Amino acid sequence: MRMPLICLTLLLLSNGTALLHAQEGAISKAEYLAYIKPAADDAWASLEADRETWRKSVDVQYVFGYNPPGNEVYLAALSANLFGVTGDQEYLRRAKRLLLEFGRHRDAYPKEYAATRAEYDNGLPVIPNIFFFGKYCHAYAIVKQHLSLTPSERATIEEGIAGSADYLVRFQEWGPMNRAMLRAEALLYAAKVVAEHPHRAQWLTMGKAIVGDNFEEWEIEDATGYHGVWLYSLLSYLSDIRQDESTYRSPFMQYYFEYFLQLLTPAGFLPDFGDANWGTSWDRMIPFFEKGAAVNKDPRLRWAAARAFRKFTTPLPARKSVFQALIFSDALRWADLSLPATPPANGSRQVLEDLVGKKIVFRNGWTPASTYMLLNYRDEGDGGWLFRENLRNSIAVEEEKMHHGHSDENSIVLLMRSNSILLHDGGYRDYMPSGPYGAFRADYFHNRVAVRDGKIALGQRQGEYRYATPGQHAVPGQSMLEFFRNSGAYRDIRTRKIDFLALKDVDYSRTRLMDEGLGYESDRLIFSIRELDWFVVIDALRFTRPTYLTMANLWHTRQVIAQGTGWYDTAYDSLQTLDVRGPDQLLVLFPQRAQLQDGVEEQQRYWQREKVVYQMIGRHGYRNDMQTFVTVLIPHGANETPDTLAACVRMVETDRPGKAIGLSITKGGKTYVMGAKLDMEAELVRDWRRPMYTYESGRTQYGEYETDAYMLFAVESGRTVDYAMVGAAKISYRGAVLHEQLPVRGGLNFDGSPDLPATSKLRYWEGSHKR
Repeated sequence: MRMPLICLTLLLLSNGTALLHAQEGAISKAEYLAYIKPAADDAWASLEADRETWRKSVDVQYVFGYNPPGNEVYLAALSANLFGVTGDQEYLRRAKRLLLEFGRHRDAYPKEYAATRAEYDNGLPVIPNIFFFGKYCHAYAIVKQHLSLTPSERATIEEGIAGSADYLVRFQEWGPMNRAMLRAEALLYAAKVVAEHPHRAQWLTMGKAIVGDNFEEWEIEDATGYHGVWLYSLLSYLSDIRQDESTYRSPFMQYYFEYFLQLLTPAGFLPDFGDANWGTSWDRMIPFFEKGAAVNKDPRLRWAAARAFRKFTTPLPARKSVFQALIFSDALRWADLSLPATPPANGSRQVLEDLVGKKIVFRNGWTPASTYMLLNYRDEGDGGWLFRENLRNSIAVEEEKMHHGHSDENSIVLLMRSNSILLHDGGYRDYMPSGPYGAFRADYFHNRVAVRDGKIALGQRQGEYRYATPGQHAVPGQSMLEFFRNSGAYRDIRTRKIDFLALKDVDYSRTRLMDEGLGYESDRLIFSIRELDWFVVIDALRFTRPTYLTMANLWHTRQVIAQGTGWYDTAYDSLQTLDVRGPDQLLVLFPQRAQLQDGVEEQQRYWQREKVVYQMIGRHGYRNDMQTFVTVLIPHGANETPDTLAACVRMVETDRPGKAIGLSITKGGKTYVMGAKLDMEAELVRDWRRPMYTYESGRTQYGEYETDAYMLFAVESGRTVDYAMVGAAKISYRGAVLHEQLPVRGGLNFDGSPDLPATSKLRYWEGSHKR
């Protein structure tokens, strides 16, 4: 079963490039109520009709069992909240009736249905679903505080809660993740509102065993489809059950307030990585941002809440979601309405660091038309091992990066510019536990380099000389996807950040994936060239043992509009049923082509037919042999021709082929030069003293530049050369030294030799030169 889009497609404006509301002020109480009250009143008016529709749709084969209409619980909780906001007793009376009648839905199922599942040996629970269990208790907490209930009414509601809590105790899911938090919220709210029940101690024991992990540990999920679920449940627990504001100031909660803010896209909501859909959980993030703003007096978080709210509620939809109205009512309860809304001002940055979040956002602003790229290099890591291992050994999740994550390490999740989606992630599963070939979690559904053991049988295209055939006839071979596809079972790998810098002319990252099982390491270097809005992606794979590997550099899209030698002009027109056409296209250019084969294949991805553009090689490598892929991603308007843009790019010759790589782009009267060492250890030539490198062991020629830098970036404009070098002691241009670090006395040599002059590398250096 795939994750439903709920009413997301209905709420998104029909054009995927729809304008975000120009107003950027904070959400007012009146704006919240303009959605909340009509949603509650309309749902109440259609209650009986909705019940009849539900009765006609009862499915006794539903994989999760008894499935009463949760919308009624959401309406009860919404009505209770509205009473708190408006003081109108009518909303309390509605909530009371909904709670009392909810157990009657069990009558719509055949009497023998309970015998079909082991967990129903005590009959069908009134509240079987952890997603709305806590909301039922929340509505009851308010109703019983403000309304008089007869003993019979109280018994009906409390027996329903108690029986359902006993039912929940059967299921064991724990750890800092969405379903565990929902379970803890349900059990602890039940214990709070049914305080005299003999089983209360059991609910408290299990609830407390689960809940502490959820605000005293890092979340183990890497999926925006579930971050919002986890956070909304956690906030409900902290605000309505625990009622302890101090927890919001814990290092964990403070981290997440900033983490999710920094992930926001130009579309106004979080990018969809891991198990997620486009726009998923935008609604649940609104109370989270409002609460964070109130706790920290941070106008940026109020701005974040307002962006998503206005995108989806302006103009107000004719049919309003009761669930979203409930969420908005909680946001209103938790908000500090006196705070203004102010957009963040930072540019590209890590999100937030290289241990927990392990993401990098490249951005040039915070407007709807801004350029945005998200690199995700998060692995499972060392944190939360017991929780991950329990899930791995308890439920069918072998395609997941524990938990709800994908094989998306070192992948580009999203690229946007000018309201256009240019690169996008694979989407949630289309079947349970995953779809065919591990859909859509496996590595070949992501914008990354995928690697397989062995060498692909390419066959032979007409005119090639791979086989001794008369006239070089075509010979059948394996397709890329045929070779790479399997069940999609997740393989454990490790990642680390090597570097990230936001420099004057370029934002730069280098992240590494380490696969001990297959015997390789892979660095992904990204140069975000600010002036051009272009991205250069260099993937450098190093063999760590002698072996055969097949490696493919994958880029996914919906349409290949045009193609030429080494380039493919691409565009997204849809995400499933959603029209996302924008003014921009994306040119995917492979300027380095020797011994590499490129092409396009088609596969099911994000519930639609998509194209995968690839560059690939199957080969043998000895230890420390390198294989590189170079991709230039060029967002452009329809008036710019791809072949003209492709002609701007050329490879730059280096004197260390296979160990370094260079590239230049000439456009708009300027030339941008990039260089990078592929093997950062090759310069380490001596162990008997420090530093282990020398300038001579590390110096590399990149066209007219010479440096020992790990990374070089230069902009040539007229007579001026602006340059940056990272991890270097010296740089020269056309034989003239631009900068050189001077030596100092170096001692403590391990072989006991005398002190000698020593020169160490700079972190980075930026300068300008007149030529």
